Amino acid sequence: MKTEEQRLHWDQKYQEEMTSLTKPDPFFLSAYKQFVEDSFPNAGVVLDLAGGLGRHALWLASRGWQVSVVDISVVAISRLRQSALQLGLPLGLFAMAATEYHFDPAQFDLIVLFYHLDRALCEKIVSALKPGGVLICKTSLRWDSDKRSSSASHNPLERSEILSLVPNLSVMYHRERPVLDRGVVEFVGRMPETASDL
Repeated sequence: MKTEEQRLHWDQKYQEEMTSLTKPDPFFLSAYKQFVEDSFPNAGVVLDLAGGLGRHALWLASRGWQVSVVDISVVAISRLRQSALQLGLPLGLFAMAATEYHFDPAQFDLIVLFYHLDRALCEKIVSALKPGGVLICKTSLRWDSDKRSSSASHNPLERSEILSLVPNLSVMYHRERPVLDRGVVEFVGRMPETASDL
């Protein structure tokens, strides 16, 4: 799907009332509590990539994180801007495709990535983590042995593929499971503090 087609698709989707896309994912909440909360008692700098309506961004901003949100949908970013204003939460908002975003090295303490894993961006995403930084990721997985395309993603990951995409991260949590007609992978990785920690 071309960038403009993707933008139109997601603009349409975010014009619908979808309360499921406004509540933080239970895996995100448990991963944050287990792997992030104690490591960053004073919060830090976070990127919510393909952040949609900001279900994780708003939650993080309310806890003192300095949040940047990138999403391809102008509709999503516009609605998120309104929500942030109503709640009095500062957010850096970028209405662009993840491929258009400029990743600076060692920029973020935390990167949140839900249901938009572009294999070509993995190296840039990992390099954007500061030493000790954490990636929380949940995305679609091809579960059945047949090669049908998953409804949630046009190009879902293969089993255990996430591990080969982020080899520089220490694996804190990795689980793959079936959900309806597809699978999901839940992953938490940490950037080592020093090269010798690899």
